[in-house]
Amino acid sequence: MSKATHIIAIVCYVTLAATVGYTFPGGILNFEDNAAWLLAAVILICGLLAQETISRRQNEAKWLNRLLVLRRAYDGSHEELQRTRDEVRRVYEAMENVGRNAAEGGRELEEVASEVKVLHALVEELYSSGGGNADHALPPLPRNVEAKDAIDNQEVFGSPTTMAPVRLSETDMLDIIRDALRQNRVELYLQPIVSLPQRKHRYFECFSAVRNAQGAIITPDRYIEIAKKSGLIKAIDNMLLFRCIQLVKQIQKHDYATSFFCNVSPTTRADREFFQEFREFLERNEDMAPSIVFEFSQADIAAHPEEVIEDVERLRDVGYRFCMDQIVDLDFDAEALSELGFHFVKVEANNLLPEDHGSEDELSGNVLALKRRLDSAGIDLIVEKIETEKMLLELLDYNIDYGQGYLFGEPRKSQDPTEKPLTAGERA
Repeated sequence: MSKATHIIAIVCYVTLAATVGYTFPGGILNFEDNAAWLLAAVILICGLLAQETISRRQNEAKWLNRLLVLRRAYDGSHEELQRTRDEVRRVYEAMENVGRNAAEGGRELEEVASEVKVLHALVEELYSSGGGNADHALPPLPRNVEAKDAIDNQEVFGSPTTMAPVRLSETDMLDIIRDALRQNRVELYLQPIVSLPQRKHRYFECFSAVRNAQGAIITPDRYIEIAKKSGLIKAIDNMLLFRCIQLVKQIQKHDYATSFFCNVSPTTRADREFFQEFREFLERNEDMAPSIVFEFSQADIAAHPEEVIEDVERLRDVGYRFCMDQIVDLDFDAEALSELGFHFVKVEANNLLPEDHGSEDELSGNVLALKRRLDSAGIDLIVEKIETEKMLLELLDYNIDYGQGYLFGEPRKSQDPTEKPLTAGERA
């Protein structure tokens, strides 16, 4: 009931009560003055109570309608959450089945196996070439510490702020890396990429980690630099590509509509003999194109534009998609990237929102201008290394397409075809 309606009703009650009080004494009913005014008061009170009752019931009906709307919204959100959980469970169940039917893989998996044999031959050659360079040795282990105790026994990457430092000597670390390559102990880890603001899992990015003989996981931040110095990084990167391909081939058997981001490192792409063979393999298996997104760094594209363009154009023509990552210069040609088949770009959150960004208006203008250029070119923006809710809230103001980081999920181990599958509960 509106305010005007309330006023009109009150005026009516007062008018009626006043009429009774003034006209009833000495009239037809011959009321005394006191009795007439008492009746007028009763009429006024009854009218006000009736108005209050009607107003209360209208308010109750209005709030009930609002509760029903909220209930329907809650039910819809609950159903969406359940569907999301079911989808994630199906993806993990499919990943657990990787390698179970390797013998039924057909000609495509046989080609991958032959490439793995070539890779293993390369590793054997590296393994027999001796140790690392002593000039770059890390501090040696104390006498009372054994090599197997110097690495955390953890099955996930862990928080980036709690990672224990490497205490192995460079020689010991090289031995572990070579042995892991020879014994097929380069693990494939997956980290979700989520849509924003829904936070729904849309894609996964592939990472590598090395496992030692005792089963401890050595994460990339511990071995990457040593592997680069020794020349083993090429073997590790190539093995990661093979693992991605094996995973995609198995996932496709279950008709899951998800894609995996796989990094093509400069060392892998610079090995022209290997990469040309790998590219030809991808062209022969173009059915994998919807399930893979290859990542190239901005520095690699800028340093070798002709080679990168040749590689991506041939793969683009058979349907593969690409992402530019490790971006340090936000002033790039989005239209040119789109023409080459780049559907995504990745920018670290701290690069998009640096601490020394100057005024808020300048920062907002730069980010919005980048987003407009990408939207115009049909390229989605993925912001990675989002670690806190505060960082996410700042980014949501700019309509970011996708997010990635420990806030949405840490990298989890994919199923190794040579091991007994884990259950989804054990991974969660």
